[in-house]
Amino acid sequence: MKRRTSASVLGYFLAFLMLSVLGISSGVAHEPQGQRAWPPPSHHFRLKHPQHRLAYWYANESMRQAQEAREMVCGFTGQHWTLDWEVHYRWALRTAPRRIYQRVEERDRHLATCRSRKLRDYQRPPYRRDPGGYGRG
Repeated sequence: MKRRTSASVLGYFLAFLMLSVLGISSGVAHEPQGQRAWPPPSHHFRLKHPQHRLAYWYANESMRQAQEAREMVCGFTGQHWTLDWEVHYRWALRTAPRRIYQRVEERDRHLATCRSRKLRDYQRPPYRRDPGGYGRG
């Protein structure tokens, strides 16, 4: 029986370490996750089934709506307003199409309410331009 020297064991260890650091050993492409991955390329997902296409559309639409809410500082919270694409996609995969469309419409109504509230707040005296008419000559 042949004994391995410490140099050969060290060589195997370094080779394994390099392969694992470079990701070559796994050989598996990872699906995008989180906000950084939005909008993800469609080739990462199986879009042949209608439910997969609907889930992909829903996740992108949800991200657009959540981003709009964040930009307007609406203060919405919960999973409906998360900026994690995967959460929306996985939810839509196991939900009925009717419920998916309802959720998008609900978010649109919330955004419309937020928009009108922001506009109303903007028109109140502290934000109104030239509230006392000082700019008139």
